[in-house]
Amino acid sequence: MLIKDVLILAAGELGRADFVPLIEQAYTAAASGTEPEGEAAELLRCYHLVENEVALDHIPLKAAENFLPADGAVLFTRFSKTPVDVLDVRGAGGERVAYTVQPTRILLPHATGEVTVVYSYVPARAQITGETAFSDKISGRLLSYGVAYEYLLTGGRYAEAAVWEEKFRAALRAAGLDRRKLWIGARRWV
Repeated sequence: MLIKDVLILAAGELGRADFVPLIEQAYTAAASGTEPEGEAAELLRCYHLVENEVALDHIPLKAAENFLPADGAVLFTRFSKTPVDVLDVRGAGGERVAYTVQPTRILLPHATGEVTVVYSYVPARAQITGETAFSDKISGRLLSYGVAYEYLLTGGRYAEAAVWEEKFRAALRAAGLDRRKLWIGARRWV
């Protein structure tokens, strides 16, 4: 699904039919390299916030790349996408390779030869003409709920934003994409 279509759905959810021509104009202008302006740019910014939240908290986007370690390490700058988490490292024969994640690289002290690194990544900042990062995984309607929520929140319409946030979270739950639960154990005062 095109990002433009998600923005049009969000405009419909917000009851702002006047945004649709602005989104269409931004879409046609983007073909010539012009950046969106005004409300179309604001909706696109909200889309990027929702896309990042979904990618980081609900559906991690995964990629695998082959590298030849230099001095027992692979620098993150060599990755084609921006890595968030290293999930697995395998040698040329498919065996697991021990690794340590450091701030700028993956340290592979026992790797000999080429390795395959499986990692999750942050989606690239797409233009209004691009495809959503989740076209085959979740609906445009679900993403439009999140865009509507972010748009209302940034506009200071907190009561309406709370309603759309609940719709967005309910849609994520219905799709089986609950947020990862992080718990910190209770502490006792001494």
